[in-house]
Amino acid sequence: MTKYRAGIIGRTGGGDYGHGLDRAFEGIPDVGVVAIADNNSTGLQDAGKRLGLENLYLDFHQMLERERLDLVVVAPRWVDCHAEMVVAAAESGVRGIFCEKPLAATLAEADVMVHACERNGVRMVVAHRRACAYEQHAKRLVDEGAIGQVHTMRAHGKSDHRAGAMDLTVLGTHMMDSMRYIANSNVSWAYGHVTQDGREVSPVDFREEKEGVGLVAGNGVTAYYVFENGITAHYDSYPGDLHERSSARVFGFEIYGLNGIISLRNSPRGEMYLYPHGLWIPGEENGSWERIYLNEWEYGPDGQPWTGDDYTRLSNHMIAKELIASIEEDRDVRNVSSLRDSRAALEMVMAVHESQRLRTRVSFPLENRDNPYDTWNSSQS
Repeated sequence: MTKYRAGIIGRTGGGDYGHGLDRAFEGIPDVGVVAIADNNSTGLQDAGKRLGLENLYLDFHQMLERERLDLVVVAPRWVDCHAEMVVAAAESGVRGIFCEKPLAATLAEADVMVHACERNGVRMVVAHRRACAYEQHAKRLVDEGAIGQVHTMRAHGKSDHRAGAMDLTVLGTHMMDSMRYIANSNVSWAYGHVTQDGREVSPVDFREEKEGVGLVAGNGVTAYYVFENGITAHYDSYPGDLHERSSARVFGFEIYGLNGIISLRNSPRGEMYLYPHGLWIPGEENGSWERIYLNEWEYGPDGQPWTGDDYTRLSNHMIAKELIASIEEDRDVRNVSSLRDSRAALEMVMAVHESQRLRTRVSFPLENRDNPYDTWNSSQS
């Protein structure tokens, strides 16, 4: 008999099962996945066959009520359902929740999720990319002083067809979470600049985007953050003539210390580079970039290179195992993104648009917990 009963909530056609989150607990000792819910009957049957499950539900509320679950995966990539699913799971008596990113469509929704989980004593983790051996290795190097005192970080979106607002919303949340992880600090204030084809966005640029994120605007984004400990950070995403492979390698960030630079790229696989000076000065006399390899993240036990799907599974398993450890040891999660971490990352995303709306820097925590463009629209009427 397994120690933990787990259930999966998916939504075929509305975010599906995220990046392999339906298999997040597969093969983890003491966890048995016993049921799955999906409001799409065809998708539900397919998922049941894929996972070898017989307890199938079209209504996730029924699954939560009947199955006496300990763990729940909120798997859809689309965010418009996350708050309802997380709150229902938290109130059903589960002990832990594993949720796909982005966390929510608004900070108000994220606040409701935090309140529900903390009121019910539920641990929650979110599928952010800090669950990567290279990012955790970079964190150790920074904490050990290997590149000296960190003064700034520079993050970049994929700059693909989602350049600007959607890149920031869907993928930028990874960058924000990772930079908070490295800085080991909360953000004090931020300034954002959002453009459409090079000009400042205005209400004519507002659009309702897919994936449940609500109103967004702009195909160009620049942001500047100041952490409470004095570290600064930048983020940018602009349209680029990039194919899929090169856009994945643009996606990442650099950590600038007084004595060196660390560059992290290409999620979820992860690539890491180290430069031996605090400023990049081309020329052999100043040293060159060194590619860092971590064998355990490059090769499987059989000596064969991991594939893209392997990296997704490794990352998900890292997060799932840490969730279980935090429950058993009654502590906060370590080296993975918690619910509060993920809300803080979302706040960094929202701050960009709120700053553009107000045309000034914004302080944290943000007063406006709604979609900034909904607020902007309301002020125009």
